[in-house]
Formats: sequence, C-alpha cells, structure tokens
Amino acid sequence: MNYDLAVVGAGVAGSVAAYHAAKKGLKVVLLEKERLPRHKLCGGVITEKTVNLLKNLGMTPDRQSLGLEIENVKVKVPGAEKNIKISSGKIYTTYRNIFDNFLAMKAQEAGAELFQDTFVRSIDIGTSSVLHIRGGDEIRAKYIIGSDGFYSLVARETKLRESFPKNQLAIAAEYEIKGNFDIDAMEIHFGRSSFSYSWIFPKEDGVTIGVAELGSKLKSSIKDYLDNFVKAQNFLCGTKLPVSESFAIPMGGIKRVVANDRVALAGDAAGFVDSLSGEGIYYAALSGYLAAEAVKSALQGGSLKDYQRTTDREILPDLRALLRIAKLFYFNMGFSYYLFEESDILQNIITLLAGDIVRPRDFYRDAFIFSVRKFPSYILKNVIHLSK
Repeated sequence: MNYDLAVVGAGVAGSVAAYHAAKKGLKVVLLEKERLPRHKLCGGVITEKTVNLLKNLGMTPDRQSLGLEIENVKVKVPGAEKNIKISSGKIYTTYRNIFDNFLAMKAQEAGAELFQDTFVRSIDIGTSSVLHIRGGDEIRAKYIIGSDGFYSLVARETKLRESFPKNQLAIAAEYEIKGNFDIDAMEIHFGRSSFSYSWIFPKEDGVTIGVAELGSKLKSSIKDYLDNFVKAQNFLCGTKLPVSESFAIPMGGIKRVVANDRVALAGDAAGFVDSLSGEGIYYAALSGYLAAEAVKSALQGGSLKDYQRTTDREILPDLRALLRIAKLFYFNMGFSYYLFEESDILQNIITLLAGDIVRPRDFYRDAFIFSVRKFPSYILKNVIHLSK
C-alpha cells in the first residue's frame, strides 16, 4: 500500500491534516489505533477561533459535535473568586469522542482512507517511509505526519524527540461524570501550587472535573489531588464516581524540532499547547493544516522542513507569549487577583481564550506593562494591611 502521506493518529491535528491533504489531491491514509468514536482524555473546550478555523477549511462542526455553549466563567483563587460573562467570542464544552469522530469522518469524506484498529508498531525511514502495522502489514508513504499525541511513537521512531522533561509537562487527571447538575458556569480554580489548576466543565449531560500540575512540582499522587478537589465540590455530594483517568499535557512556548525531511509533528506530539489554559485543540487544528500544506509543497519540489519555519513563525510566538502570561499569572496569586479587581485583565484573558480578538503576544506586552505599574500600589496596600 503506497501513499503520498500517512497520518498517524485521528485526533484533531491528524484529521485536519488528512482532510486538507486529501482535498488538495494527495493520496492519504489516516491511521487510528482504536475504533472510532473512541474515548479521549481532555476537558473538551472548543473555542470560537477553533470553529472559525475549521469553517474556513470546510470542516464546520455541527451542533452535536460542539456540545454545550458556555455563557459564564468563574475563576477562583484562594480566598476569592470572580465571575465573568463571555461577552466576545464563544466557548463550547464537548466530548472528544464525538468531536474527533466528526472530524475523522470529514477527512474520510474528503478522500482520505481511514484505517481504524491500526496500531503502528515501528517506522523505517529509507528511500520511502515504511510503517509496520501490528499484525504484519506494511504501509509505504513519501511523507508522515505524526499526530499521535503526547507519547508520540512517530516522534520517537523518527528521532525527532524522545520524551518531554518534567518541567515541560503537566500531569493531569479527570472524571467524566454523567448526570444533571446545577452548574451555571465553567469553573477554573488556581492556587494549589505554582503552575497548577483545576477545572469544572459542565456538559450537556454531565460534567468533566479535573486537575493538572507541572510535572516537576507534583509531590504526591495526581489522583489524590483530584479526589481532594472533588470532595470539596458540594454539588457532587453523594454522586457515584466513575474510574478516574490520568494523562500528560506538554507545555507550549518552548522551541522544539518538529520536522525533518520526511516527517512532521502536529498537535500534542509537537508540544503545541497553551500553557496558560492547557487548551490544545486550536493549535492542533492549525498545525495539522500547516503540516498538510508543507507536505503538498514538498511533493512539488519544496522541503518538509519549511513546516518548522512556518510553525516557528505562526504558532511559536503566540505559545511563547501565553507561557510568559502563565508565568506572570502564577508569580503571585494574590497580586494576580489584585490585578483582576483593578482592571479588565481577567475579562481580556477570557476573551483571548474564547475568540481571536487580540494576539497573545500583544496581550502579554500590555499586561506586563500594566502589572509593572500596579505592583508598587499592591505592595503599599499589603504594607498598610499588615500595619493595622
């Protein structure tokens, strides 16, 4: 079986890449190790900018795949909370099995061959790439896109990367709980330690509740952290919990090698995740599209390494700015909340995440300047408070 492009992993990045490449006339195979629709660990937040990107590509999500539209966001830090109404942009909460299946079917409709229950066990890069499938079959492709997630076999087999260091990843755990709950907002909780947060995301028929912490800061079981957080939520009192699941999230904004002459990495495999919110779906879709464009160009005499330069220009600067915003936010939670009270920064952060009103790099510049100006008054306020 010979192809122009083999895409490994039918998540958001892989399905977008397969769809776009097939629409451009390439012979594409999309390989998924499980049978769709399959369970996928994720909070399941879809933003308006993601919807707009998919719409522009011809993959407009239907209402069922988007799930519940969120109108309010509640942000909590120790001892305080702030409610934000989403006034610009949109946020939806869905289940990834539904959303990913929708995109994979779109890729198949566009002409990509979809192989399910197909586990790639090894890859040989020679005059043509050979993907060895569990069971003995082989697939040959001129180019490969690795969209197979955090633990990417494609990245390891092709020597693009090994594993992410602990200080460049978050360890997360969550429950997906079915039921009718009286929740009027999406909740994000900060403050357990530096670079940790928790979430409560209402869904149409339940709730996803989870926690995440920087790998190098995690001193105990992530499951214990999750269960302690769940116990503090009164609306779950008496609810029978399913089995919790844990996963890892790469930290975006760090320059990494994501392409060579024959292989490109997209989505979580490339580390394209917002370090402030943990949201990776938008950057998965964008990188999948850019990877497919790079493959098309390479087949016409260009170089797949152009994908590295493109993502360094189109994705890395925004992820780097979001990483800096996260570091600024986590620097001092008390100061961060003081900024929230004294300005529209929190509202702007929600707008930034929900829509695409301002680029993260511009927001970081403005937020940093404002923070420097406000820090002396914050110190003075605390000195006066301590003297009373």
